Amino acid sequence: MKNFTYKHTQRPSYLRGCFYWKGRGYHYADAAPTLIMPPDDVGTDPWSALAWVLERAKRGDFSHVSRLRGWILDKHNDPTLVSACLGLTADAGVHGDLEFLAELMIEGPSYLRIEASLAAQWSGALWLIPFMLEAWRALGRRADRESVETNIVNLLDPIDGEPRFFASGLSDVAYIKAVDARVAELTAVCGSDEASISSGALVDMNRQIWLMQKALVPKNGDEWIDWGNFLIWRRKFEVYSGVDCSGFYGEKGVFQPRQASAVLGRYMASAMSFEVGRRYFFGHLVPQRAEQR
Repeated sequence: MKNFTYKHTQRPSYLRGCFYWKGRGYHYADAAPTLIMPPDDVGTDPWSALAWVLERAKRGDFSHVSRLRGWILDKHNDPTLVSACLGLTADAGVHGDLEFLAELMIEGPSYLRIEASLAAQWSGALWLIPFMLEAWRALGRRADRESVETNIVNLLDPIDGEPRFFASGLSDVAYIKAVDARVAELTAVCGSDEASISSGALVDMNRQIWLMQKALVPKNGDEWIDWGNFLIWRRKFEVYSGVDCSGFYGEKGVFQPRQASAVLGRYMASAMSFEVGRRYFFGHLVPQRAEQR
């Protein structure tokens, strides 16, 4: 446990509720400044630097995501800032940025192993799962291990079945063997461990949107179903499409099914095209290792 005082930097007002997935996600609360300055020019304000990197990524320029590493590694930084930087690294980072997540899971302090495992889940990168296992094996507290197991479940287990990889009762050796076997199966099916997966299958945004709409169909009159996966779906959909999904949740994080349904309906009127198993950020394809210059 860390026993020091965090450095706290006030967020600019336009970032209020941003980087929170029952809040504004990657969309601003107010109009952003006309010119958001790059990290080298913003002095000690990491939030403005983060916003600058986010703006570049929204335009398909992922080359600046690596600048976030310094704030991630500073153990005195506000955890919300570290979490936001890790999240953007997962969503918009190229292969080298995901390798940084792998390094954190192998060599980082416990709290960063856990946070990097969550980021690995958000990335969906199949090849990162063995590193999640390394983090899991290195963690001593059962609660910390369960956090990583939850991330592994969200990647490997189908949404409509019993979880195989959480509280499995297996020994460490047997658990690692079971996860490795499932990763090998998926790699064979996907044709590459560079694929992006979720719920035990290639990320297929068209199918995910269908599942979201199905979950929003009223049942028994006014009763709505909010599947537990909806928060995960909201993030993936917003990351891929760039659609503002802040209306999905109201005050105190209360799910708003009618607003969510309206957002999806508007999107379907001019739906985007996504290649199955690939990563996207605001409509831009995130390059795989072989595609990077």
